[in-house]
Amino acid sequence: MTPLDTALVYRSPKLGDFSYGTEDVIRFPQGIAGFEQLREFVLLARDECDPFIFLAALEQPEVALPLVPVAPGTLDVRPSRAAFASLGQRTQAPIAYYAVASIRPNGGEIGVNLRAPIVINLDTRLGCQVILPDETLPMAAQLPA
Repeated sequence: MTPLDTALVYRSPKLGDFSYGTEDVIRFPQGIAGFEQLREFVLLARDECDPFIFLAALEQPEVALPLVPVAPGTLDVRPSRAAFASLGQRTQAPIAYYAVASIRPNGGEIGVNLRAPIVINLDTRLGCQVILPDETLPMAAQLPA
């Protein structure tokens, strides 16, 4: 954050308070499946929640999706031209891939959705959720220990 940026505070009933700057905001022009009305998010990390990070909705602080980083080679991620256009895709732009995790209460099983990764252009700060056509990819793959 530069000295000219004003620190903002994200107040989450689940994650607590976090400072962020306007440059930290990630915009999802089409929203995310199940949260289509939400467009602005920040990525939040808590040491005690490692390896998870959270995609936290600025418009609705009670919405924070647990994510797990996914190596691009792990999935055959080929977003459509429209998806890349929505990311402001440029050649050689750094792209981050995440799988949305589902965590059962009381420390139960943890699954990750490999069929619909979150894709973020780190330069433009634009994101989208890509629904992959490969129906063999699990929507709740068990997270290895």
